[in-house]
Amino acid sequence: MQQSKQSDHIKNDRVIIIGGGAAGLSAAYTLKKHGIRTILLEANDRVGGRLGGDRVDGFSLDEGADFFCSSYDVAFRLCEELGLPLIRSDMNLGWYRNGQWTLTTPIKSFRTAVQNLPAFWKLGLLSVGFLKLAKAVNADSEYLNFAGDSRLVELDTGENAGAYMAKMGVPESLRTTLRGFLEMTMGEVEQMGAAYMRTYLAEMLLKADQIYVPEKGAGELTHALANACGAEIRISTPARSVVILDGVVTSVTVDDGPIEADAVICAVPATKVPEIIPDLPNGIRNALGTVKYSRGCRVVIGLDHRPLPPGWHGALYPEDDTPLLLDRSINLPACAPSGKCTLDLLVGRDRAEELFPLDDKEIKRRLLADARRIPPPGSRLPDDDEGLFTRVYRWPEAVCMGLPGMFKAIAEMRLQLNRDVKNLFLAGDYMRVPSVNGALASGVDAAEEVVELLASRST
Repeated sequence: MQQSKQSDHIKNDRVIIIGGGAAGLSAAYTLKKHGIRTILLEANDRVGGRLGGDRVDGFSLDEGADFFCSSYDVAFRLCEELGLPLIRSDMNLGWYRNGQWTLTTPIKSFRTAVQNLPAFWKLGLLSVGFLKLAKAVNADSEYLNFAGDSRLVELDTGENAGAYMAKMGVPESLRTTLRGFLEMTMGEVEQMGAAYMRTYLAEMLLKADQIYVPEKGAGELTHALANACGAEIRISTPARSVVILDGVVTSVTVDDGPIEADAVICAVPATKVPEIIPDLPNGIRNALGTVKYSRGCRVVIGLDHRPLPPGWHGALYPEDDTPLLLDRSINLPACAPSGKCTLDLLVGRDRAEELFPLDDKEIKRRLLADARRIPPPGSRLPDDDEGLFTRVYRWPEAVCMGLPGMFKAIAEMRLQLNRDVKNLFLAGDYMRVPSVNGALASGVDAAEEVVELLASRST
């Protein structure tokens, strides 16, 4: 009987989640499974954040993240629970290096490995420096993953990726190949931490045949979580401030006034947390200051013809700021109506910064002009005014760069937060190994901590 009363008490408590991205949605979904009342506040007009999935005229578009690495344990579990089948993403990629195109394919067998040898030689992936780098990555494979319980903090020595590659003797030609690949998805190589860079190489180069995606794209996980979380989702409702009195959160202020809360999960980018929670202890504020993001911009064009050469899933230009080109519909035919496809153009860092102030039409024009300078052989890139539709997604904080020292600072911050503010929890990719899986795992863990807190109060 006592247990029933405790359960009823927990269900009557109210938890507020700030932010409806991957972390906020996974937190809301987890709390729903425990029967806890939840209000999710999202500043934008839809949830999803960098895991967002747009739907346009029968197309399913990924707004940000578009694949799941082999160690995405939480993402895989959530997809299984929500009935989202996963398919393997086999990427045949064209690389423009030294004035010529080179095609690489996933290594699935000894035969495919041999077939890739000429391409790997041209890209520097058979150099002594790369083989030494690959050996070092493999030796630390126990730590180098994106799993929810990753121990990457133990390898956070404060060394940046550029210095690490120089120490390993990676030649400049290979560094160019890796830089073009890494900076498209992770930010500035000279700034990102060596441990984070090595994790990405371990997953994307050494396990390239183990990448999976929901059949309509990564953004489908957002739709499934939103439908299943059971939270009261309030879109276009930014949280203005979190009120803390005597080390306890009492309410969250929105434009309509304060909302009382028994616990709060703040699931926004680290740079936004101090703005929403002005009374954070200095130690927590300083730790959040170690988190930096790189900007990103994505243009998606719906087409009635294939834009890339037959069999190509993507094209990369490591030597300059030409956008990464993707045809997602080759791997994911369910993401487009029959006979249709999409062309995704992605840029990051400085190039994205330049494009942000421009209108959508001009961003599309400039990126297509960049791609048409050196088009892949046999491609049919669209004209400026061509396409069934165009969507432009701007990400001021697209990629958490995992700077040297960040992992240790955040690990220490979590201990201080639990000690100094009893009912405030932070969630986001920066709270784990930055990735979709890190964001999802942090949301689940924050929700489980909330459940424990509320249960302890009911005793």
